[in-house]
Amino acid sequence: MLFEQLKQKREKPLPVLFGTDWWSDCDDVAALDILLKAQCCDLVAIKAVGINSVMQYSAPSLQAVCAQYGLGEIPIGLVSSARRKGLLCLYQKKLAAFCQSGLTNADCPEAYKLYRRELAALSEKAVILDVGFPGLLMELLQSPPDEISDLSGAELIKEKVAAVIVMGGRWDKPGGKEYNFSAYKVNRTAAAYLCDHCPVSLIFLGYEVGKNVITGGKAVPGLTGRAYAAHLSGKGRPSWDPMAALFAVIGDVETAGYRLVRGKAAVDPASGKNSFVPDENGSHAYLVKTKEDDYYKEQINAILMMEIENHEERNA
Repeated sequence: MLFEQLKQKREKPLPVLFGTDWWSDCDDVAALDILLKAQCCDLVAIKAVGINSVMQYSAPSLQAVCAQYGLGEIPIGLVSSARRKGLLCLYQKKLAAFCQSGLTNADCPEAYKLYRRELAALSEKAVILDVGFPGLLMELLQSPPDEISDLSGAELIKEKVAAVIVMGGRWDKPGGKEYNFSAYKVNRTAAAYLCDHCPVSLIFLGYEVGKNVITGGKAVPGLTGRAYAAHLSGKGRPSWDPMAALFAVIGDVETAGYRLVRGKAAVDPASGKNSFVPDENGSHAYLVKTKEDDYYKEQINAILMMEIENHEERNA
């Protein structure tokens, strides 16, 4: 099993801050499921989850997924400026019914402040993984020194973050355009800002990587399977977010089955189209698969199908 192999090589869990749009697609639930199971296997420590597209049942539905593994204490923050009104999410209300803590959106802090708090408290470098809209990352980068830290957001990232991994963009052709970067003006602006101002290594897993890797489905145990069923993706869904999550867990490009194309990325704030100038010394990179699609499909499905003992009970 992949996680068992990784555990033999990892001395301690990798700190991860996870951003997700968590509103319309079930692949966000699968990505969180992979991270939670990795935490139960002592591979990562999820320090915070930031929801960067907020609906009525965002926080309770996400906490319910965490709590099924005894990890309901993971802090959740919201991007309050990214509230989506009048939109339908087919799984959030159903998952929120399993939230026993009574958590509501109103109980959650601003996501960028939560990130600042968790980064400031770290004694080792973390990875920021974001599979949603880039507004949270822009807010964090733009945040000034405050009562949490004397460092700005950009300075905190530079000091406390090893890499930022983003599911976004389309990098297999010039002028690529992908939803996370192009939907809504604020996302186009934020994606452009992220490319221009991120002070650490910025790695993109693009649309082209996950579109033909179909994973998950209603057979997945627990609330993740319920999310696939409610999303009407009972036979599976493209694996954009799960592939990004698994790459973050593995940490090593070659082991994860990729190669990096390094250079300088940019996003047009008007159209959301991305561009890339290759440079072997560049601080930006996008992932290219080195394996057949079935390789990633089998790895992800094996993790999603894992039955995990409640983490609290296992460590009692």
